This record gives sequence, C-alpha cells and structure tokens, in this order.
Amino acid sequence: MARYFFHTLDGECVRDELGEELPGDDAAREEALIVFGELLQHCGHRFWASGVFSVIATNESREVVVTLTAQASTDLPDDARANALTD
Repeated sequence: MARYFFHTLDGECVRDELGEELPGDDAAREEALIVFGELLQHCGHRFWASGVFSVIATNESREVVVTLTAQASTDLPDDARANALTD
C-alpha cells in the first residue's frame, strides 16, 4: 500500500498533509473522483465564488497521479453549441 494525498485548489491551495493509504494509482484516481464530488457537493459555495475547482492527487514522491478540474461559465463550448441549439 502506498500513501496518496488529495490537495484542493479553489483560489487557494489546501494541502492534504495526512493522505490515505491505497493499493495503487488506479485506486487513487477513483478516490480523487470521490473527493472531488464530495467537496463540490458540500463546499459548492467556494466553487461558485472562484469559478474553478481542482483536486490534485499526488503520491508519496509528490508526483501528480491525476488532476481533476471543474470550471463554471455561462459560455457554451464551441463543440457543444451546435448540438445544444439544434432539435
């Protein structure tokens, strides 16, 4: 088992100093999704204030395993615009 850390960034960085022991990178990616969803659900007001929210999962060597980022905008991405505006 290796220790992984799940840091958050929403205008300021909050470092995970405790981490969590997991069997490998795949498990860390899955845990990052869970952390990401829970934080957006329970701390959404911080997301709306900054417009961007990230969870950065790192291993014991401080190497990034995965970064998940959500960004809020009133603009529709170009590739979605045609599909969203047609019947």
